[in-house]
Amino acid sequence: MKMISLLLLILSSCLCATFVVNVTQSSYEAEENHSITLEWTFTTRTLGSNRERFVDCSLLTPHKELDLYQVHKGVEFPESQDDQFTGRVQSDKDVLREGRIRLHVSRLRTEDSGLYLCDVKTEDGFGSETCRLNVSGEF
Repeated sequence: MKMISLLLLILSSCLCATFVVNVTQSSYEAEENHSITLEWTFTTRTLGSNRERFVDCSLLTPHKELDLYQVHKGVEFPESQDDQFTGRVQSDKDVLREGRIRLHVSRLRTEDSGLYLCDVKTEDGFGSETCRLNVSGEF
């Protein structure tokens, strides 16, 4: 019995280790009033299933997290978006099923600069990754 328990523990830890969230670019540069696309990928064996898919992307500031994009069980929650991003963030819903999160941020502001975190949870596991965005003022 101990051998079976040990084997199950090893197998479950191996399965969790196969779930990975990656960012396609670790750093982005953009100018104020322009647009940018932030993109993350995640591994999944259950393509197309939204039953247990949770995505939470946010801008980390020194004082708090500003919500950028949320999906719970495959349903987007635009009302959870921080006022700073209202009407400026669009997502490619079709690529989410493929294991990609692609967020288009328009009319960039210098206060959009910072570290962006994206947490992903699916039936396959949980992971997160960050990228940095630097928005410079117009010249």
